[in-house]
Amino acid sequence: MSDLGGIIYFMELKLFGFIEEVLDELESRRAVLEEVSKELADFFEEILDGTNKGYLNINTRVKGANSLKEKIIRNQYYQKYETKELLFQNVPDIIGVRIECRFIQDEADLYKYIKRYFNEKSEEHKELYFNSKRPNILLSLAGKQPQEQKNGMKIYRIDGKYLEGELEVNFEVQIKSLVNVFWGEIEHKVIYKNFNYVIADKFYKDIMKSIKNSLSTIDQQLLLISNQFDQSEEDSYVTQEEHMEKVLAKIIYDIFAIKMKESIGVLVDFKKSCEAIVRYVFRDMLGKEVSRRGKQMMIGFEKVGNINKEGIDFTQKLEFESEPHYEDAYTEMIGRHIQERINEEFQWNLFFRILFALEPENNCEDFENFIHYYTQKVYSKINDSKLNSNFTDEETIEIIRRLVMVFSECFVKINSVELLYDSMLEQALKQINSVTEAIYKNVLTYEQWEKEKKIYIDLLEVRLLMMFNIEVEPSKVLAILDGIRITKSNIEVPKGMMKYIYKLG
Repeated sequence: MSDLGGIIYFMELKLFGFIEEVLDELESRRAVLEEVSKELADFFEEILDGTNKGYLNINTRVKGANSLKEKIIRNQYYQKYETKELLFQNVPDIIGVRIECRFIQDEADLYKYIKRYFNEKSEEHKELYFNSKRPNILLSLAGKQPQEQKNGMKIYRIDGKYLEGELEVNFEVQIKSLVNVFWGEIEHKVIYKNFNYVIADKFYKDIMKSIKNSLSTIDQQLLLISNQFDQSEEDSYVTQEEHMEKVLAKIIYDIFAIKMKESIGVLVDFKKSCEAIVRYVFRDMLGKEVSRRGKQMMIGFEKVGNINKEGIDFTQKLEFESEPHYEDAYTEMIGRHIQERINEEFQWNLFFRILFALEPENNCEDFENFIHYYTQKVYSKINDSKLNSNFTDEETIEIIRRLVMVFSECFVKINSVELLYDSMLEQALKQINSVTEAIYKNVLTYEQWEKEKKIYIDLLEVRLLMMFNIEVEPSKVLAILDGIRITKSNIEVPKGMMKYIYKLG
């Protein structure tokens, strides 16, 4: 036993001593490798620019110390190569070049273009090809592409070699569509980085495979939209934008479904929350002209991909770094209501847990920004154009502010995350604008508004509460009807209000 222990100890010393030598060598070469990396990026940028093959972006990186250390241990390079020089001659991806494109179909087109460009075979380096314009950059193009990975997925991965005098650097080129870039990030962080724990769990493997299949389906749908858009006019902008929102919402849902199952063992339906969050988080990306939308969507995928950098524990409370600041009374009313319930009611907690995971600021700032955005969205969509014909600008503003305050008060009474969804908010805005229309038709002066405003305030409250079947005092409905009768106003009363009157009998 003692002899065996000594052998194991000697092997450990040899392994980690070799790794330390290799990592020291990597750092000594890093400045040169960074220069080569930049040169490769410029080279591929130059040859692909203007190809019209769906190319979007090129990323390069020099292998990090931890990544190289993992690779040495995982692939047992310490047994294959006796010296650090031999290792650097044989590691295929000291530099990585990733060519990003829009669709899976574009991957094949880009590979074929590159293969045609590297059209001369090297006599000195077997199986490597180059172009006479840059003979020092060579690619291995004899093998079958795309290659099949251990997980069964396929990838365009090409080994390359950069030569400059005595310098010889191996690099690897990957061609990846948007969905495959995103999938690679998920797999690397959720599966690869947690191999011992996750890979043995069939549930996670099945979920990850399901996400990959979903992404492939999304890719095909986006391709169909893109092809359709190429044949259509500007009026398809809205359709494409809506589909983009749904794509991003589905990806967010799939990621958080895995994390929720891992954290609390159950799943609940939160698709609508994802859609509302996408509309908010990607509000700067959506609405861009189509020529820029590809790059914007890549930013969106990268933003969503960052969710996997840290684990998410659904059992932990959400904390604010400081007390949120609100710009007006109705924003404060909504904000403080949510603050009180964010760690008490699961749907509120889930909505903002997802939002905070996606947004770049701290929780307090993210919360302030969202609540401000939400109330401004309400305020901006109230139709005040007709009121301006009866009232001054200042008077119109005061009336609108009062109606928004009623909305905020009802938000608290209703206490449902559904009011953050676009579909429900649109219904609420429809009720508010119905009341503003009634004010325009029946109230001609601000003095009259001051006398009769309770009718319209109570009417709006009843309309909003009715959307969620919230109980309304019959006496309040009766007072509204009496007010309409006394003032002889022409106000349309919802049929559903009458059910409250029947309760008086």
